[in-house]
Amino acid sequence: MSKKESKITISQIAKMANVSTSTVSHVINGTKNVSDRTRLKVAGIINETGYTPNYVAKALKKSETKTIGLIVSDITNQFFVDVIQAVNEEALRNGYMVILGDSDDNPKQELELVKSFQERCIDGLIFSPTIHSGNYAAPYLNSVNLPAVCIDRTLDDKWDWVGTENRNAAKILTRHLIGLGHRRIAFVSGLRGINTTEERIEGYESALKEAGLPFDKTLLIVGESRIVPAKVRSKERFKAILNTENFPTAIIASNNLMVIGIMRTLQELNVKVPEDMALAAFDDFEWADLFQPRITTIVQPCRDIGTKAVQLLIERIKNPTAALQKVEYYPRLEIRESCGILLKDKLKKEGVKKW
Repeated sequence: MSKKESKITISQIAKMANVSTSTVSHVINGTKNVSDRTRLKVAGIINETGYTPNYVAKALKKSETKTIGLIVSDITNQFFVDVIQAVNEEALRNGYMVILGDSDDNPKQELELVKSFQERCIDGLIFSPTIHSGNYAAPYLNSVNLPAVCIDRTLDDKWDWVGTENRNAAKILTRHLIGLGHRRIAFVSGLRGINTTEERIEGYESALKEAGLPFDKTLLIVGESRIVPAKVRSKERFKAILNTENFPTAIIASNNLMVIGIMRTLQELNVKVPEDMALAAFDDFEWADLFQPRITTIVQPCRDIGTKAVQLLIERIKNPTAALQKVEYYPRLEIRESCGILLKDKLKKEGVKKW
């Protein structure tokens, strides 16, 4: 029987090999020892006929499809690109396939993706929650009892989570700028209400407080974690704060996409980095050291996060009632040239200069 004639079945394989269907199943799945002679005979027929297991039929019998869903909030963000790659590699190592979706930080779109994945009988879900997942995806996940692991952002205490420590990391980045002599440091945040945003703001404020520096709410610029919104929303604010006597001498961007928007804004305003303004960012990216100047960043262990998320999810699939796990990784500070040198000599020499 040729591969083109019809879809070969496990029963036909068994008949051709003169063995039982259960023996063929054991050979395919490695679930029971079979003699080398029989195993080779069955494997040869499988190869000759082009037989492939029917995973949908297996799923109906075993209640599993060896498929997991992965939903990220922004597929263009390099942080998630690295996480996705690690998730896929770890899933394949464990015999799972990955279905990918992008919520675009839209809770309704996220819910539709979850429903669609569930209809395809996924065994579990890895996702980065939106700001309103608690009102959309979360209730649905609870209703269908789908094993799930949160990455990057947390949702509540009902799911396993793996991500990065944010408060101390933001504090370290702010301290670095303070150590260079900067006293007016602007912070461009992501969406408010998301734990990663709030924790990074808390770390920034804490470092200022420890150094005896006041927190100036005019230097906290709320963005949307994207390139274009970071550029559009920050440009007018930058214009306003740079045309004051107490303008900032340093800026922190809370993720890698936002730093691109900020750099474009500074270029349009003819503000040079690091000569006129120091710049640092949360999140490293492959081409961060290709910028001139190279950008100082907080480096998150993206691959570790993706790998661990798959491991936690497989554990949850196998043991739904096990205790919840929260895995927090500590990032590191990568010092490059974008923070520049002290500006106090320039300010003393030229006085306060408006841009």
